[in-house]
Amino acid sequence: MLIRFCTAFLMIWLNLASLVVAEEKKLVFSTIEGSPLAEIAGAVMGKAYKQLGIPIDIYFTSGKRALVISSGGHVDGELVRIGVVKERFPALKQVPVPNLEAKGFVYVRRGDKGTLTYSNLAKLRVGYLEGVVQAANFTIGFENVWQAQSVDELFELLSSGKLDAVVSDRFDGPLTIAKLGLADIVPLGAPFQVEPMFHYIHEKNSHLVPKVAKVLMQMRNSGEIDAITEAEMAGMIAEYRNVAAK
Repeated sequence: MLIRFCTAFLMIWLNLASLVVAEEKKLVFSTIEGSPLAEIAGAVMGKAYKQLGIPIDIYFTSGKRALVISSGGHVDGELVRIGVVKERFPALKQVPVPNLEAKGFVYVRRGDKGTLTYSNLAKLRVGYLEGVVQAANFTIGFENVWQAQSVDELFELLSSGKLDAVVSDRFDGPLTIAKLGLADIVPLGAPFQVEPMFHYIHEKNSHLVPKVAKVLMQMRNSGEIDAITEAEMAGMIAEYRNVAAK
């Protein structure tokens, strides 16, 4: 009788131990290297998974490779992507609560803000970063569009008067302005587009989707995601300004 009791107790203990190990297994998510949006999403998702007792690592690589290895199950998912990823990569299961929002902005020189409007941009010299779909769609039909290889190049051309406007976003724009020490560049107005961004989990861990969704919803409703975003942005902007001032 004692032997049976001890055996049963041992089996229960081993099962509980295996559950703890499973819960604490570190997950790895791929994302785009050098992206401020990805950096901020990392802070948001790190906090979300911490509430679930799951540590995470982030693997930074090119945008194309990130999707290849996440959809192939070589990592545990994608840190942050647009909504259509769920249609193009069915092995990646979308957590249906946005973890960030990508907001498209137009930036102009401060002295031009009174004369430029969204309605007259199409006839002006407008630039955007090559490969950014949101900006490409916005400038369809524009007469004089410049595609640059770097965000720094765009804002330098804008500041020097070689471009009239730059199409960027809520993250790259302010950070580039701070990094280059440009005091004369400002947003033209409200964002022209707001696109929700989502976290994706590979189907091998699809059981986590509702758990992560619940945590993200709580974080959104409490304002925690906005607070993390603002804090991360403020820290990065301050760091870039310090570098620019040296």
